[in-house]
Amino acid sequence: MKTNNTIHSTQLFFIIFQTQVGVGVLSLPTSLYSGAGADGWITLILTGAIIQGVIYILYLLSNRFPSSTLYEFAPKIVGKYIAFVLSLLYIAFAISTAVIVLELFETTVKTWVLFRTPMLAILLLLTLTGTYLAVGKLKVMGRFYQIVSILIVPLVIMAAYTLKDADLRYILPIGENGFGTILKATQKGIVSMLGFEVILFVYPYVQDKGKAALKSASLANLAVTSLYAFLTFTTYVFFSPKQLEMIPEPIVYMLKGVSFIIVDRVDLLFLSIWIISVMTSYASYLYIGGIGIQYLTKRKKTTGPIIIVAIVSLILSTFTHDRYTIETLSSYHANASYFFALGIPILLWIISVITKKKEGAA
Repeated sequence: MKTNNTIHSTQLFFIIFQTQVGVGVLSLPTSLYSGAGADGWITLILTGAIIQGVIYILYLLSNRFPSSTLYEFAPKIVGKYIAFVLSLLYIAFAISTAVIVLELFETTVKTWVLFRTPMLAILLLLTLTGTYLAVGKLKVMGRFYQIVSILIVPLVIMAAYTLKDADLRYILPIGENGFGTILKATQKGIVSMLGFEVILFVYPYVQDKGKAALKSASLANLAVTSLYAFLTFTTYVFFSPKQLEMIPEPIVYMLKGVSFIIVDRVDLLFLSIWIISVMTSYASYLYIGGIGIQYLTKRKKTTGPIIIVAIVSLILSTFTHDRYTIETLSSYHANASYFFALGIPILLWIISVITKKKEGAA
């Protein structure tokens, strides 16, 4: 076990939770509606069940090599040459994810909050804060994620307040699109709920491994699934079907019309909380890319590699910023996500079981 930078299973819960909750939450309801109609909230529940199965496999794989990250145990399973290629691919995936997060963050912030602020200034806001968090030790990230997770509570309260104007007829009849359509739409939900694969890179640092770690990962997935399903449900009973077809970010639009005595723009308060979740997700992928470079270059510290990942991500994110291009890149990234979050880990687990490869085995 890596004793110099350990975390508890409770912190593992918050690391997975905050990595999963990211930029996709704003457009998720519309995305699911295009695939499953008003049954999109059911799709999310089914998506959570599918992801739970994947998390169990990731746990089984990590538990075979409890003292190693994916970068370290991959050579033991497929050999050093194939593992080297896989490591490069995972680093590229982490960087590309960070780029997508930056671009979607900049587009959203510029659309709703900082209309005239230069693009680079907005990108630097996230890059500097995310890098500062990522270069700290993993246990520092875990503690920070644990503290800021309390902000999810007011986010849920704000969304729940809109239920006073809900019209349940918008989601009736339930299941009208058929199970096949609902199941097919889970691919959109899985992409928006990515982040669970972080367990492959933080498991060696968890003090109470085994069932305690699996329980934390499972509860994190349950929490994210519940949050996303609730937010999606509230938008579906707030907007009519025709409105949902036209609104790209329904959660923000929904809260834009809500005001309290001391808060006039609830949507801005929501976005302020959302920005923190985006930053934590961004920092996690900087960390994943950074430890990959650290492993390949045999460096003792992760600071330099993480800064390299952050700089590369920042440079790449300045190239394209029109919404159409970002959506196109996001679709390519979504397809690649299945390969890195599902395909490779499951394949490595199968190979390790067949060849009986595990930590301590010859």
